[in-house]
Amino acid sequence: MLLTLHRFAISIKWARPVAIVWGLAGLAGLIVSLFAAGGSQGHLLEPSLVLMLWGMMMFSFIQLFQRIPSPVLPHDDFMARLGGRIILACYSALAFLVVIVSCALAWMSLRLIFLD
Repeated sequence: MLLTLHRFAISIKWARPVAIVWGLAGLAGLIVSLFAAGGSQGHLLEPSLVLMLWGMMMFSFIQLFQRIPSPVLPHDDFMARLGGRIILACYSALAFLVVIVSCALAWMSLRLIFLD
């Protein structure tokens, strides 16, 4: 699974500036909707939040899975193999969390689009 995520992160490496722009645009929309006089921009709050979260999610995905730890090799000593396995397990847990957060974010986005 990590190798697949690594290949996908490498293939969308070009989208890192787009993710930053999305995150900053969402943050700007949040600030405007929260601090607008009289609450006239309240309708921007939810779309801005979703845009900021998608931008941050995409940027963090690209940054995290661009470089993954090297695989455990059989000729390494016991401590190196153990350390490598622990690091790979942490990255696998992180990948699982990224998938869960992405699914939750997609559900939230679809709910925002179709229920409002």
